[in-house]
Amino acid sequence: RPRQGYEYSRTMNPTRKALQDCLAALEGGAYGLAFASGLAATDTILRLLHADSHVLAGNDVYGGTFRLFDKVLRRFNLDFTFADTTDPESVAEALTPHTRLVWLETPTNPLINITDIEAVAAITKKNNLILVVDNTFASPALQNPLTLGADIVMHSATKYLGGHSDVIQGALVMNSAE
Repeated sequence: RPRQGYEYSRTMNPTRKALQDCLAALEGGAYGLAFASGLAATDTILRLLHADSHVLAGNDVYGGTFRLFDKVLRRFNLDFTFADTTDPESVAEALTPHTRLVWLETPTNPLINITDIEAVAAITKKNNLILVVDNTFASPALQNPLTLGADIVMHSATKYLGGHSDVIQGALVMNSAE
């Protein structure tokens, strides 16, 4: 009997597909992916990079993100710079020839600093870089980074999307099938 494309529940099932489609719709994206946690989603994004790649991130990112970048992923020869992303000029100055990805969190956790996503997107597009925005604190109700030029939106859905600690979940939304 036909399985309608669902061969193995862990890789895809109708409930998960419905959730991912809803996440994409909330962010105005084409594709949504659900994860066991926000850090699992974050870790997956960094797997797009090769060793010796440079990542520019905000200097006020969530502590778990900072520890993943600084304590874990550096061991895999990824280089991280933490800069003031609220100033687009600071972002442009912190780029290196090895920069491949810019990681924004806006508003930030815990200081609620705000970055102009559109201004940073102009810089990343000019330099052919991936722009990721952690939209956990704003949520799709208040901000849609894809419409402002982001390539990937990340959520720790454990927070506002899931009811703040009612579930543990992460999400990614993007427009590119690649």
